[in-house]
Amino acid sequence: MKRLKVILLEDKFRLSGIVSILISATAFVISGYLNPETAFFFFIISYGISAIFLIAVMTKAFATHRWKMSGGKMEYTALLLVLWFISAYSLNKSINVFNNSSTWLSVYICLASLSVILCTLQEILNLFFRHVLAFFLATSTILFIYLALYLIPLYPISIIAVIIFGLSVHTFIPLFLSIVALAFLVRFYKRTPALKYSISAGFFIPVLITIWFTSEWSQLNKSVQLAQNRNSLNKSLLPEWTEIAAHLHKSPITEKYLKADLIYTTPLDGARWFSGNFPTSFAEPKKHDPLVMIASLWSGEPKLMLPDRIKVLKCIYDSRHLAEERLWSGDDLETQSVTSNIKVYPEYRMAYTEKTLSIRNNSQRKWRTDQEAIYTFHLPEGSVVSSLSLWINGREEKARLTTKSKADSAYKTIVGVEVRDPSVVHWQEGNTVSVRVFPCTTEENRKFKIGITSPLKKENDQLIYENTWFEGPTAKNATESVQLDFSSPPKQLDTDLKLQENGKYLADRHYKNKWTLSLSKTELTSQAFSFGGNSYQLKEARSISMPFKPTSIYLDLNHSWSEQELKMLWPHISKQNVYVFKEKLIKVTAENLSAVYSDFDDLNFSLFPFYEIADPENALVISKSTGNEPSLKDLENSKFQERLSSFFAKAKPSHLYQLGKESSPYLKTLKEFRVFDYNEGDIDQLISQLDKHQFKTFHEQDDILVIPNADMKVEKREGHIKSNAPDHLLRLFAYNDILKKVGATYFEKREVQDDLLTAAHQAFIVSPVSSMIVLESQKDYDRFGMKESKNSLKNASIQSSGAAPEPHEWILIILCATIITYFSYQSGHFNRFKLLWK
Repeated sequence: MKRLKVILLEDKFRLSGIVSILISATAFVISGYLNPETAFFFFIISYGISAIFLIAVMTKAFATHRWKMSGGKMEYTALLLVLWFISAYSLNKSINVFNNSSTWLSVYICLASLSVILCTLQEILNLFFRHVLAFFLATSTILFIYLALYLIPLYPISIIAVIIFGLSVHTFIPLFLSIVALAFLVRFYKRTPALKYSISAGFFIPVLITIWFTSEWSQLNKSVQLAQNRNSLNKSLLPEWTEIAAHLHKSPITEKYLKADLIYTTPLDGARWFSGNFPTSFAEPKKHDPLVMIASLWSGEPKLMLPDRIKVLKCIYDSRHLAEERLWSGDDLETQSVTSNIKVYPEYRMAYTEKTLSIRNNSQRKWRTDQEAIYTFHLPEGSVVSSLSLWINGREEKARLTTKSKADSAYKTIVGVEVRDPSVVHWQEGNTVSVRVFPCTTEENRKFKIGITSPLKKENDQLIYENTWFEGPTAKNATESVQLDFSSPPKQLDTDLKLQENGKYLADRHYKNKWTLSLSKTELTSQAFSFGGNSYQLKEARSISMPFKPTSIYLDLNHSWSEQELKMLWPHISKQNVYVFKEKLIKVTAENLSAVYSDFDDLNFSLFPFYEIADPENALVISKSTGNEPSLKDLENSKFQERLSSFFAKAKPSHLYQLGKESSPYLKTLKEFRVFDYNEGDIDQLISQLDKHQFKTFHEQDDILVIPNADMKVEKREGHIKSNAPDHLLRLFAYNDILKKVGATYFEKREVQDDLLTAAHQAFIVSPVSSMIVLESQKDYDRFGMKESKNSLKNASIQSSGAAPEPHEWILIILCATIITYFSYQSGHFNRFKLLWK
């Protein structure tokens, strides 16, 4: 350390260069937290420091060597180039040449810059550290050479522009750094020949990594092409991309391959200079990764089309939310606060949750600041959205219910063309909904509220409340306030919320996405909710063990199965006809059991073709899910979907046993549509049921719908009963009724069935046939033909409970009020008030 201090004090010019680098680097880091306009000011600082140091270096060289300035100290040139390198990346924030560097590249660039700086101080290093420095300088040289080659297309215009405007000199900095780094390496080798091994390793390791990455990329391209060929030869009913997604080996390289030209810059994309980071069809900023660039240049762009790659990403990398269609960017949005107001009805085994979210726009730009917030809410099983509000001009505006197509059309017209205030919520498969809010401006936070009606999950003697969580604008810094209230206090409650004097529970904390609370089970009440001439009542639903001995068993195999599970199961199913599906039904025997497992072990997921079942009533499908798989919507318009829809429209329900609690979006939606009798459990429970020839089932009728996870059923009866039951009974009944009826016709291209839409309007719920939307004015509703729901529960609220007045009751109420007002006026009371007022 003392030696370093002596060297720097003796050579103050070198010290001034290092200090200048520190100042410039600090300015660069600060600029990363500022808007582009302000960041440009910090570039001017870096640029000014670089220009001043350039003049100083040239002056010193001229004073010492006159016109033979090449004899100047290489250490000063190195420090000068590092300054210009920082200035170049600072300029890149305003004039985009390189997209945001991938994480490993950012670290690589910092190490490369540090290596060049340390070269100017190498005389203080011992032999070991010289080996380390030589290695890193050699690896840095490879990076500088890559950057210099990448910028070759800009050299001609930069040569011309440097005469007119000096900024373009930044284009040549990586080239100059390559030359200086090579010169240092030559000097190191001449002084210490033993460094040749470290230098060689530094050169070869990055090259070998690049060759390996390119080879893997090429192999992925071949795998995709082979899968496409097989799909054509086998005449598969599934879309081509599903076959590819099922067989692709999941790895970081595969993810980069799928995101090429979507997130990662490729030669084709790299040719669009100065394009900036404009929104793409994927909610992730563009990145520059040299490995992707070189691999796609050497082995070619991905053979899979971009729309299909997005679908693959959605399936195997859980990127559904990121792949949501966007009309406007949402890059600068964050969820600033979340308020959860929860009302639990233990005696009704359900809860209603209102979540109010505040969205902040952190954009520092002065133009095009309006952004679109998109959220995906993950609801507890069996839950339904029953309210939506958007604050417009400081006032809460309630949603209206309409068809999904009308809501989508209105939203896209107003947001995409007219740029005004709407919010919309759509039903999605797999117990999710999407919420869109526009515009989110920099002037004020945007606020919306969504209400969810949920059954409570029953586990033994406990009722479990599961929080609704979301994906969307980051909530990493969000605060959360949770208020919990009960219609009747439970005997036992397991929660970290604090009890208040008013009997409610409260917590103010940092936002938590996934959490639960449990309470002791309460017997279901006999109170009913009445509306529209019908009453809705809850009763216990107990599963019935029905005699069932399947004649055929179908194994839905994929890599989530273990070979041990299959071998445990085999002795208990070997006497039946056992099949797997791979291009066609294959009969499983003791002889080919291991081979069959090997054929399916590498599958990321499986989509069982139920239409291949010959005798559904006597068949059992045994499935296990990986979680991330295609949804029914992803398969729309495919022959597979057409065959599946035709099958479920006519066939009687088959039996399905799900191993584990993880279910795929595909099976989760089919379960909601009630197209098969569903059981779930572990391998031991399955074996027990097989040995006993029993299958648990719930008995449903047109007016009796079961909510299995709550072990309860909702019964619909004609007639009106006065009670204080919450209106959520009707909402849950209507939601389950719609799902049951819509399943067989989910993909049919025809008008929404009137009876389903009427049921959705009456219960005022989001479903496969209905959406909620908030528009700015009455004129907007009229323009798109969205009338206010009549004979409807309207938006749910924390206070909503008890039997809602019927239409004829409203008439009687209004009539009575009118009569009372009339006779009060006639009796002279109003005249007395007038005299008192005077």
